[in-house]
Amino acid sequence: MRRFNMMLAGSVLAGLIATPAAAVEVRQVVEILAPPAKVWAKVGDWCAIKDWHPAIASCSAEKKGFRTLTLKDGGKIVEKLTKTGKNSYSYDIIEGPLPVKNYSATLAAKPDSNGNTDLTWTAKFDAKGKTDAEAQAVIKGIFESGLANIKSNVKFDGPSVAAAAATVAGAGAAATAAAVAPADAKAAKEAERAKAREERQKKIAAMKAAAAEKYAAAKKIAAEKYAAAKLATAEKYAAIKAKAAEQAKAAYESAKAAYEKAKTMAKDAVTPSQAPATAPATPAPKKP
Repeated sequence: MRRFNMMLAGSVLAGLIATPAAAVEVRQVVEILAPPAKVWAKVGDWCAIKDWHPAIASCSAEKKGFRTLTLKDGGKIVEKLTKTGKNSYSYDIIEGPLPVKNYSATLAAKPDSNGNTDLTWTAKFDAKGKTDAEAQAVIKGIFESGLANIKSNVKFDGPSVAAAAATVAGAGAAATAAAVAPADAKAAKEAERAKAREERQKKIAAMKAAAAEKYAAAKKIAAEKYAAAKLATAEKYAAIKAKAAEQAKAAYESAKAAYEKAKTMAKDAVTPSQAPATAPATPAPKKP
């Protein structure tokens, strides 16, 4: 019974332990003052990463759907294209020196509220050879350096959506816009960007809070199930133990009764009333 108890408790614990840990996630966004189509024309080619990421020395795509990135330190990363969109692509890392496994990422250019571009780079993966925090820091650094270089050094042909709208409005509208104080216009635009960033951060925080709440609820349910299973096992064991004790007591009482009966029968077999009578002595003959 003890073995059964341990096996049941072990299976419950195994079910809890077997729940897979959440993958590590990294998400970085940078605003580019150009429409998504123009941004993607510069950065969206499968091997264009060699032109805008400072850590990449070269890129070769000899096999369709694959690319091999040669790093400036000599390392190589092989990646597989898994999905393409209008202004996006997704890929997996097949092999390389990075401390990750089961790595999937997406690069996407999407319009923001100002008609410019939010260039977003996201990834999900498991750590390999390092802690989750260490692996996350490595990938975050790669994303930050690439996106920062695009924002600072890549030139996009043509005006942004906002500037194009001003041009279409005509020379008179352009002249009126030029007369507006530059400092005020810049401050207003920065305020709009700050508001957009704040909204994005609120959404991210809400998603994280919901995920944490869901995890806590699942953890509580698992703990309750384990406690219930443990209690049920203890109660079942106690009932079996009590039944075994009753059976043992009954067997003892039966054996005791049989012993007393046998003892009485043996005693009755040797009592004087049932012993054979002794023959009378023959009298001696009288003398003449």
